[in-house]
Amino acid sequence: MTNHNFEQSLLRDALSDVTRKERRSLLGISLFGITLSIGGMVPSKIPSLGIVFRPADQQTLLIIVAVIVFYFIVTFIIYAASDYLSWKLEIKSWAIEKVISESEEVYRNYCPQPGTPDEEVERDIGKLHKKNRFYFRKVAPLSIFRALFDFGFPIVFGAFALFLLVQAVAGNSI
Repeated sequence: MTNHNFEQSLLRDALSDVTRKERRSLLGISLFGITLSIGGMVPSKIPSLGIVFRPADQQTLLIIVAVIVFYFIVTFIIYAASDYLSWKLEIKSWAIEKVISESEEVYRNYCPQPGTPDEEVERDIGKLHKKNRFYFRKVAPLSIFRALFDFGFPIVFGAFALFLLVQAVAGNSI
């Protein structure tokens, strides 16, 4: 087992293609919903099609967009939860293998010979642990940030859009 595989697991794309598409859809429809609610850009008419929206029709459009945003939030959460668990299980299995590998390495390479001073044994074991610490310190925060961005941001953004749409429908702020 190499440490490379463990760090690769932490940094790999945790989202499957299907989840990434759902994420993109959620962000897109959320942006559209925010534009409608904050920007007040609900159309009153589409001249080329001869359609005129009354205020009630504009409310209905906001409700429809809110329902679509809600649908994509729920869909993304379901797919993302599955991908997140899969990603975490992969990381945990590599972490277990890493601990086992390091323990075997300590036993194989740093098993003290009879009469070896305890200070020398502790120094050698400390060297082994320091060897991997630098990279792990860089990888773990980056993987946490990426997980927050990939999993958390779309949900927060979608919830914000849903909130604004519901507020626009409730307050007739068109």
